[in-house]
Amino acid sequence: MINRIFSGSRCRVIRQVHYPGGAVHRFTRGTIRYAMDNLGRELVMVDWDTGQATVVFPKDIELVADDQSVTA
Repeated sequence: MINRIFSGSRCRVIRQVHYPGGAVHRFTRGTIRYAMDNLGRELVMVDWDTGQATVVFPKDIELVADDQSVTA
């Protein structure tokens, strides 16, 4: 199921995340596209400011707004 509650929200990655095409480095900012459940795990699709788009776990990102951060 696709969850769009946080669609358009800004976030940043709190640890380096590896994926088949490379890595998203710590503190990279992006925009959440959607969240989804896959095999009982929640995943978040993010369009990073670096031009990458990856799926990450919610524990790997934090929401950011007005230079303040809130854990997602």
